[in-house]
Amino acid sequence: MNSGVISTLLHQFPYQFRGIQVLATIGFMVDLTLYIVFSGIFILHFALYRRRALAELTSNVAELCLAPTWAIAFMTLTSFVSLTVTNASWARPHPGWTYLAVAMWWIATIWMFGMLFFCFVTLVREHSLLDRQLPTLIIIPAVGVATLAIVGAVVTNFSHSISAGLAVPIIITSFCAAGVGLILGLILYTYLFHQLLAYGWPAAAQTPTIFILVGPMGQTAAALILLGSASKTHFPEYNRGTFLTAEAAAPMDVACQLLALLMTGLGAIWLILAFCAMIDRAWHRELKWTPAWNAIIFPTGTLVTSTLLFGELMDSSFFRVVTAMMTLFLVIVFFVNAAFTLWKIGRGELLIVREDPRVKKELEEKRNS
Repeated sequence: MNSGVISTLLHQFPYQFRGIQVLATIGFMVDLTLYIVFSGIFILHFALYRRRALAELTSNVAELCLAPTWAIAFMTLTSFVSLTVTNASWARPHPGWTYLAVAMWWIATIWMFGMLFFCFVTLVREHSLLDRQLPTLIIIPAVGVATLAIVGAVVTNFSHSISAGLAVPIIITSFCAAGVGLILGLILYTYLFHQLLAYGWPAAAQTPTIFILVGPMGQTAAALILLGSASKTHFPEYNRGTFLTAEAAAPMDVACQLLALLMTGLGAIWLILAFCAMIDRAWHRELKWTPAWNAIIFPTGTLVTSTLLFGELMDSSFFRVVTAMMTLFLVIVFFVNAAFTLWKIGRGELLIVREDPRVKKELEEKRNS
């Protein structure tokens, strides 16, 4: 997922240089490989330990909120097919790759909305969050739906020779998804910001999760920019009713850009707040690497996508420079995370653990009883 968003940024990077498209393709292949490997592990885990695996998922708020990331990772692969595969010289004569991107997006739509309802219905049925601190991860389902919107926009803008008949239903559904991601994100913002004011920063190990708050605004902003552009391209050909016309598409495009600019501003505020939290932890010597650092890349990458698009729309050097600087920052964080992850795996503290804390807890409970 993280390598997928970085690869997308490299593919559309404002300052192209020799070899950057190769780097983007390598990043996408890393994303695909990791997705296949960990999807296999996840499916095998549920196949072997059905009831226990489901019970662990539904009884842990953090794991439940992270469940939609599986669908989000699938959507990064969908954007890869649309951006890279359908436009490859060997694939252009074959519309099947465009059909594949469209099919993958509709699969992701069913999957993501299913995960949205699964997460919140389970939280309502199984958990009472009124008397405990609401985790920042609660906003991930909203990020997932907003991601669906931007991937739909990518498919309709960049898939080679996509027809209006295929594109317009995706555009309309993506607008709906953008609305869900935006409004649901704003609702959850009120609770999460109140918690920051009432309780302060999250625990030191979880401080990087504040970056997740950037996600709904960044994804929705980028989605609206591209959906406005897709509307101008496909509505004139579709030409039905009063909404799906060329006359409606032009002002809609401008309105989408204005709304996206407002959301980018709010996303930038959350990003600066997250940096302040990390600096504060570092100042008090409480900053250390944990797997939560992986929460930095994808949400920040969504905001960088919107600055990249504004750089093109406004022909702005400022937005291009910001995009380049933030992309470099994300690449550095990616390699830092990769290094620490491999180190932790080597020490038996991640993925392949030498001592399972859950088994240890069960043994202690049996001894005490």
